[in-house]
Amino acid sequence: MKKSIITLSILISSLLSTQLDAQSINYTYVRNDPFDIRNFSASIDALWGEVNSHNGYAFGWGARAEYMMGKTLLFNFDSRFGFGTNLYRQSNINTANYFAMEGGVGLIFVNSAHTRNVPIVLSTQRVGNYQYTTYIRGGVPAKVRTIVALRGGWGQYRNTLDFTKFSDSLLTFNDSTYGAAKGKMKVFEYKSDTTKTAKTITVDQYGSINIGYLYGGINFRTIRNLLIDVEGYGYRGNILYSDFYIDVMFAPIFNIKDFTVGPPGAQMSYKVGYKEVSRFGWRIGWFWRKPKEQGFSWKFEFGSRPGFKSMANSSLPVNVRNLYCMMTAGLYIPLKIKPMYTED
Repeated sequence: MKKSIITLSILISSLLSTQLDAQSINYTYVRNDPFDIRNFSASIDALWGEVNSHNGYAFGWGARAEYMMGKTLLFNFDSRFGFGTNLYRQSNINTANYFAMEGGVGLIFVNSAHTRNVPIVLSTQRVGNYQYTTYIRGGVPAKVRTIVALRGGWGQYRNTLDFTKFSDSLLTFNDSTYGAAKGKMKVFEYKSDTTKTAKTITVDQYGSINIGYLYGGINFRTIRNLLIDVEGYGYRGNILYSDFYIDVMFAPIFNIKDFTVGPPGAQMSYKVGYKEVSRFGWRIGWFWRKPKEQGFSWKFEFGSRPGFKSMANSSLPVNVRNLYCMMTAGLYIPLKIKPMYTED
C-alpha cells in the first residue's frame, strides 16, 4: 500500500509539470537589461488588510511612492488609512481610526549585475483539478541586478486598542489596575431638576494607541528585466522588481489615550498607563512590482511593533499584543526621473 502511494505521488508530480530541454527550444533575446528601468513609482493601494493584536483587524486604502536616485540613494514613502477599523466608532471618542505613515531613505553599498539562469514558463494549462506547466529545463541565462542598502526613517501608527484583552496587572487606570478601575467607571445623567445622579452602566472598554517610531535595517533589491521570443510560443519573460527588508524599530513616543466616559458636562476621565513598555520592535517584509510597466504591486509584512513588554512570568520573549501581519494590493505608475544610473 505504501509503495502504491509513493508511486502515485511521483506520477502526479510528473504530470503537473513538463520540462523542455533548452537545446530543443529556439529563442532570441528581445530585452535583457536590468538597468533599463523607471526609477520612480507612485502607487495607490486600492486595498490593504492587517491582522493585529491591538484590535483584531483593520483594512482600507493607502498611497505609496519610491525613488532610486543615482547610484547611492533610495527614498520611500508609505501611508495607510483605515475604512474598516475593528471596534472603532465615531461616537466613541476613546477609539481611533487606523492610520499609519512613514518615510525614509536608504544608502546603497552594493549595486551590481551578474548573469545566471532564471526560469521561463512557456505555457500553463488546467485540465480538471490539475494544472500543467511547461518550462525550459535549466532556465535561460539573464542579467540579474542586485542592490543592497542600509535604510532608515520615521513612522507613526495609530489604532483602536481593545482593553478587554488585558488581563494582566500592568495596564493601569488612575494608577489602579485595569481590573479594579473598570468596575468603578460611572457616567452621569442630568435630570429635569438639573441634579446629577450617579449611575453605573456598561461602557465599551476600548481605547486608542499612538506610536511614533524610528526604524533602521537592510534592504535587498532584485531586478530582472528579461524578455525573449520563443519559437512556437511567442514572447516569454522573467521580469521582476522586488524588495526584501528587515528592520528594527525604536519608539520614543508610546501613548495610550486617556479613557473618558459620560455625556458632555459630566465626563469622567481615567489616566491610562502601562507599567512595562518595550521601546523596540522588528519587522520583515516583501514588495513586488515590475521595473518598467504599470500594473499591480503586492506587499507583505509581519513583525512585532514597539509597545507592551513581555511579562516576567511569560515564556515568550515577545508580547503577543504587539504582533501584526499585513498585506497590500495596489496599482502603480512608474516614471523615469533623472539622475538615472546606467550600466558603465
